[in-house]
Amino acid sequence: MTGMDYVGLAYLVKEKEYNIDNKKNIYYEVIDYVYGFYYQFTDEYAFVILSGDSKGKYVSDKCNTKYKIVNFKTIEDLCAANNHCYNYNMFQDSYKEYIGKYLGHNEDGYFVIKDKKTLDAIKKSNKKYSNVDIPDMYESIRKIVVAQDEQIMHILVSLYKNQKIINLEIEDPIIKKLKDNLLIYGPTGTGKKEILKQIANIFSIPIVVEDASILFKTSDVENYISNALKELYLSSDKDIQLAQRGIIVIENFDKLAENYFDAKNPACRIDVQKSLLKLFDGTTFYIDNKKFDTSKVSIVALGTFDNMIKEDKYPNFTMEDFAEYGIIKELMINFSKKVAMNQLTKEDIKRILIESDYSPINTYKIMFDKMKINFSYDDEFIDYIATIAINQRNGAKSLKNIFDELINDAMLKIVLNDYSKIELVKPNDDENPYILTKK
Repeated sequence: MTGMDYVGLAYLVKEKEYNIDNKKNIYYEVIDYVYGFYYQFTDEYAFVILSGDSKGKYVSDKCNTKYKIVNFKTIEDLCAANNHCYNYNMFQDSYKEYIGKYLGHNEDGYFVIKDKKTLDAIKKSNKKYSNVDIPDMYESIRKIVVAQDEQIMHILVSLYKNQKIINLEIEDPIIKKLKDNLLIYGPTGTGKKEILKQIANIFSIPIVVEDASILFKTSDVENYISNALKELYLSSDKDIQLAQRGIIVIENFDKLAENYFDAKNPACRIDVQKSLLKLFDGTTFYIDNKKFDTSKVSIVALGTFDNMIKEDKYPNFTMEDFAEYGIIKELMINFSKKVAMNQLTKEDIKRILIESDYSPINTYKIMFDKMKINFSYDDEFIDYIATIAINQRNGAKSLKNIFDELINDAMLKIVLNDYSKIELVKPNDDENPYILTKK
């Protein structure tokens, strides 16, 4: 095989279960399409993902994981199918249409499930909203997002409550009055978005993240809302009932403030805020000629509110404080719960590195274990990375980039040579932050 034989595009799928006639069956949901390469780990090949939210992770049939790589095509094969032309956008387009679809597997390989009885059983299995255990959910999220225990519980309880209310099958206007919409605010890199993604995954409900900073005029808002609802609809495999109980995340909500960047025309930002009210009001939209009522959708706004978090009052802000910042009261009154994230200290960052399942330390450890390479680090190395992260003021968000930059040279050497051990250490002057030992 040449180098290109290992590089290409594939579907990332998640293995799930459904029941027909009390018999357990397996299906695979297409989560995303990914770009990456196959790498041989001693006696097995694993696919290393180089794109999307899963960038840096790897998938192997021998791993204890429910994720799999399906329909891998090399760049060479994709070019050949495209009249020997390289067009990455076209390659992507051919994969995008399968995201959210369900696959079965038999002796001939993977196939798209189209049988109505099977699809109904799968959708039913995805709606086990009331069969989740709050303490278990809480603990599973705490293993990923560290130093935000109280915040996780507040967010989890509100979104759990929303799903329970919908299950009661009461009238939509009553649901709108009972459900919680949340405003989560605090420094970048504290886990705001990650908590929501984990909750949506546990509930098996769709989630879409939309950036509010792109809104500059009221005409943008209609498209913004329509696009968010359409994304929920597509993410639910066009199941309108499932889509209506999803989560819309309004990211960079603080950028809607009328005085943001000393805007020359604050009235425009006020009009944009007022236009967003229809998302909270239980408005009916139509997607694929299907009625989409926003009454059941959980709406969560995220923002750093940089100037506010520097004040001594943080985190105990009132509606008047947000109004003074530039968010109109008519919009703020729709958020029945406000959650302030803890500002991360250096010790918190060190805890995240060591304790979080998603920290670069722990994800790389899984990879090195599979490669049969002994992996270790000392306290000074952890302190060194935490210091860099604190200075960059990006919280946990920058940890992977910092770690990757420190270990890139070591990974190149490991790929090209046989090593049995890597030890991570605090570098002095021009020294490497690692020590490699040959087999």
